[in-house]
Amino acid sequence: MHSAKRLNNRQEDVLRIVVNSHVQSALPVGSAKVAEMLGLSSATIRNVMVELEEMGYIAHPHTSAGRMPTDEGYRYYIDSLMQIRELSGNIIDSIVEKYRRDIYSTEDVMERTSGLISDLTRYVGITVELCSERVYFDGASHILEQPEFRDFKKLQNIFRCLEDKISMLHFLCDDVEDGRLAISIGKENKLSNFKDCTVVSRGYKRRGKASGRLGVIGPKRMVYEKVVPMVGFLADMVSRVIDEIDD
Repeated sequence: MHSAKRLNNRQEDVLRIVVNSHVQSALPVGSAKVAEMLGLSSATIRNVMVELEEMGYIAHPHTSAGRMPTDEGYRYYIDSLMQIRELSGNIIDSIVEKYRRDIYSTEDVMERTSGLISDLTRYVGITVELCSERVYFDGASHILEQPEFRDFKKLQNIFRCLEDKISMLHFLCDDVEDGRLAISIGKENKLSNFKDCTVVSRGYKRRGKASGRLGVIGPKRMVYEKVVPMVGFLADMVSRVIDEIDD
C-alpha cells in the first residue's frame, strides 16, 4: 500500500463518502451530506474532515465549504476501501461477441480494443503494441464531457500527450515485463501533462510473453470499481484473441 497514514473506521467512512460523492457529482462534498449519510452530527463530521485534511487525504477548495479527495485520498481509497464490482454476464457476453467479427490481425485487435474500452468506460481507451511500437487510442472526445477538463490549458496538455506516440509508448511500456494492473493517480504519473488524470493499465501477452499494455485515461474522479475489472478482463481477452489469430 502506498499510504503510510492508517485511518480509523470513522475516518475511513467519511473518506469513502467524500470520494464516492465527488465521483458522482464532480462537486465538493459538504459535512451536512456526510453527516446525513452516516447518521452523525455535522460538528462531528467537520472535525473528522479537518483531521483528514491535515493528513492530506482531502482538500478544501477556496470557492466552496466542501471538501474534495486529493491524490493521496484517492490512493488510500483504491488501496484500502475500494470494492471491485464483478462484470455482469451481459457485459462479458457483449465483449466476447465484439471479438468474433472482422478480426484478422493484431492491428484489428488493438483498434477494436481501444474503441471498446472507450465505449464501455466513457473515458479514453488506449492500447500499445510493443513489437510494432504502435499506439492506438480512441474516445478523446470523452475528455470534453468531464467538468474538470473545461480548462483549455488542461485539455491542451492531455491532447498533446496523446498525440505524442513515442512518449505514450515509453510511458505505458517502460516496464512491460511487469504485466500487473497499474493505477497512476495525478502526480503519480510520469508524464506531468497527466497530473489531472488517472491512468489504469494492464499488460497483455502473446504466446505467454509480455507484448504490450492496454488501459484507460480519464479524470481522477473515475469510477474505479467499474474500470479496474474491465481493464483486467480485456487484457486477458486480448491475450487470448491474439493467440487464436496466431494459430
